[in-house]
Amino acid sequence: MIFRLIFIAFLFSANALATPNIVVSIKPIHSIVSNITQGVTSPALLLKSNQSAHHTHLKPSQLSLLDRADLVVFIHPNFEAGLAKAFNNIDSDKKFIIDDENTTNHHSWLDTNNMQIFAKKLVEKLIQIDPINTKIYTRNIRKLNKDLEELKQNIKQRLLMHKNKPIAIFSNAFDYFIDSNNLTRSMLITDYHGERLSIFKTLRAKRIIKSTQNQLLA
Repeated sequence: MIFRLIFIAFLFSANALATPNIVVSIKPIHSIVSNITQGVTSPALLLKSNQSAHHTHLKPSQLSLLDRADLVVFIHPNFEAGLAKAFNNIDSDKKFIIDDENTTNHHSWLDTNNMQIFAKKLVEKLIQIDPINTKIYTRNIRKLNKDLEELKQNIKQRLLMHKNKPIAIFSNAFDYFIDSNNLTRSMLITDYHGERLSIFKTLRAKRIIKSTQNQLLA
């Protein structure tokens, strides 16, 4: 009887290890992680749409998600600045940081190529902590890469008419999208993401857009 109970406990333990508890900071990254872990586990989304990663204060329920997580996926401490204190309390082996230390523009998900690189590294990490589901992760990333390749082609096709037109962008957050699709950036309305939009800059942007026939990407 005792051995049977031990065996049952072992099975429950193995099953728990087979379904890692994953928390993802923001929605664009959450969709990638969800595709990779489909059939294994459903990652929790930490921040809701109305919460800013730069300034938000986490609720007790959100802090509880982090406490229970086996893996926390986020962009970079400089991007999710509002979560810095909470992230500092997470064990280093449970953190998965997408951008490296040399990155200054942390909107890397706007380049599909970056998301494919991120997905590959994430699968490698998941296989380390959850080798039982290696086949599922491998199958999922193959499908994800195929879908992302199709997305890249669809985007390029839709942007063909804008390829040689000057484009004004609201902030440098869109640089990844502009560069990865070989578009022409003519001006920045604000110098960096998060900068307050002044009346002066608004009027200046309107004049330039009108005089140069810019296509505004907002």
